[in-house]
Amino acid sequence: MGRLAGRVAVVTGGGSGIGRAIARSFAAEGARVAVADLNREGGERVGAEIVAAGGTAIAVPTDVADSAQVDALFARVVREWQTVDVLSNNAGIGELSPPLRAQVAQALQALLGGARLSLGITRHMDDAEWRRMLDVHLFGTFACTRAALRIMEERGRGAIVNMASVAGLAGIPGSPHYGAAKAGIIGFTKSVALEVGGANIRVNAIAPGLIDTPMTADMPPVVRQMVLMRTPLGRSGTPEDIAAVALFLVSDEASFVTGQVVSPNGGFHT
Repeated sequence: MGRLAGRVAVVTGGGSGIGRAIARSFAAEGARVAVADLNREGGERVGAEIVAAGGTAIAVPTDVADSAQVDALFARVVREWQTVDVLSNNAGIGELSPPLRAQVAQALQALLGGARLSLGITRHMDDAEWRRMLDVHLFGTFACTRAALRIMEERGRGAIVNMASVAGLAGIPGSPHYGAAKAGIIGFTKSVALEVGGANIRVNAIAPGLIDTPMTADMPPVVRQMVLMRTPLGRSGTPEDIAAVALFLVSDEASFVTGQVVSPNGGFHT
């Protein structure tokens, strides 16, 4: 019997990267998995991978920044499988628009050469870029958690794991909106854990360091170099590194763990 045998899990952002690894890990441990992703093709591909491996999955295209789509996602899961036991809030977007990313790379290269200057990102960021980042990461985590709690509180059980980032713990140069969103997720996690513990629902967060995913593939080389120089283990992480932590946090092995932030980051931040 797998650690999640008989349980129903919703994984947002499940169509690629960390979300894909989490969805596959949950399914391998016996969960029926709803793979939610804005990218229909990616979600369906991961759902098919799970079924091909002998698991049970459905793919549900979802923009977590749209509460109506989130509510429709959870309604679909309840229609299919009657309940939700586990939620992994993983949906996210890239940190910067291409123009700002290029500006960061140029400024960091100058800093490595000994210059003293600002990266100049916050003063150039427009409202739309700021709001979209917080809508997807922070509002999306709220909307999905709200929908899940409407089910879990009635049953008196559940486990939620939210994807934060080391950027929410230590900050990140050149991505103030990303750091703010991830710090917000950490505060949200701790607050909700205190709220719902009496209903036997656990809520935790993961704050990864640099992980090799499609979202980080176009990171400027100078930024990657700087991160790896500060990482004692000398490498970036894999999606499977994070999936292993997520699986532990939603399993019965973590039955006395709630309101915590686990940060697999190779020693980048301690």
